[in-house]
Amino acid sequence: MKKTLTALAGLFCLFFISCASNSFGSLCEFPVIDSGDLASGRYVVMGEVSGTSYISMTNDEYNKLIKNEFSYDPQNISVKFENDTATYGFIGKPVNIKLNVFERSAALAEYDLIQNAKYNEADAIACLKSETTVSSDYHRTTVKTVVSGFAVKVKADSGYTIKQRPVAAPAAPSVPEAEAEAADETDEVEGSDAAEISD
Repeated sequence: MKKTLTALAGLFCLFFISCASNSFGSLCEFPVIDSGDLASGRYVVMGEVSGTSYISMTNDEYNKLIKNEFSYDPQNISVKFENDTATYGFIGKPVNIKLNVFERSAALAEYDLIQNAKYNEADAIACLKSETTVSSDYHRTTVKTVVSGFAVKVKADSGYTIKQRPVAAPAAPSVPEAEAEAADETDEVEGSDAAEISD
């Protein structure tokens, strides 16, 4: 029983503890369509798209990271991942800012897939599949994730035209009165200097 509780506690840490310092360059979500809805006639299946990520770290960093995640008192270990572009995608799930190494690898691959889907003007993904592998050599450990799915486009209803709503121009930034007066005095001084020079 004690061993079972230990394993469950370790798994809980593995999925919910951040394993590296968080630095985000881009975060995006993308919808997923249930495969059963494809027969409704409301969607066009465009073809398969995929995304891939490779992140690596030293073997020592990887071992420390995994050991820490399975501990009773996990710490936030800062790991500098090679090939981590800090661009994370989330397909069919909300954005998560606490990512362990496997979630981070998946989010990088999903971002790649989302960009490929957007490039083909897809509206959603169906039949999402994901595979993650871990490999090590003498010095480094690499986590690779490949995700794939079918790019789906929603059939537009005829007779509707989307109108662009008017957007007001952003207001000019307000200048404090003291700064405005100082600017006026500077302009006056510069103007008098220019007059003296011209004389």
